[in-house]
Amino acid sequence: MTDSPDQPTSYNPGAMPASSLASTKAVWYRRPWFLLSAALVVVVGVSVLSDLPHHISVNEDASAQNASIKQINGDIAPCNYAVAEMYHYYATTIAGSATPAQPQKFPKWMTDDQSACSFTSGAIYDVTNNFQALDTKAGKYIDNMHTVVVTWITSDALGAINDIMFLYNHPGDAKTLSALRARTTLLNAERDQALADWSRANALLGGRLTPLSLAQLPAVA
Repeated sequence: MTDSPDQPTSYNPGAMPASSLASTKAVWYRRPWFLLSAALVVVVGVSVLSDLPHHISVNEDASAQNASIKQINGDIAPCNYAVAEMYHYYATTIAGSATPAQPQKFPKWMTDDQSACSFTSGAIYDVTNNFQALDTKAGKYIDNMHTVVVTWITSDALGAINDIMFLYNHPGDAKTLSALRARTTLLNAERDQALADWSRANALLGGRLTPLSLAQLPAVA
């Protein structure tokens, strides 16, 4: 008698041993879709938590704003000195009767002062492009102050230096002298505005701020 061919066995989970069934079914929390979804939830959750506002103490705020003011003071110091020096040159040498101690070096000194307030200076580039105040109520005033200071330096202080350099070569030029007087008035008005923003921030922080160093310029005769 010939044995009949083996009949194909149908898949019957109920008839399979437990160990065999377990090997054919992935545990739900190990499935790829679940692992991917869980990872996305974690990433989104961390992002949301990091964006939530957190309380900043007055001391923390003052420390951050002082760091910003320190950066401004440090970056503008060469230009601050240069523009004050140029006004001194004008008053004593160009409009006055004093003779420079080293007249042959005088043009170079003026050119150096001009460079200190231009974008060729690394410090001016830094204060213009690499500044961000902590975004608090006080920080908004410091940010406004920074905007005014950048205008003071890169537009009006540099413009005043250029006027004085022109007057060195063309003493008494009426048009340039009128422009220098107007620019000097504007520079001191901008200084007042910057200091007003500083004062408002300082009041919010209980007088904890470092002073802003910005030259007050003499009137032009």
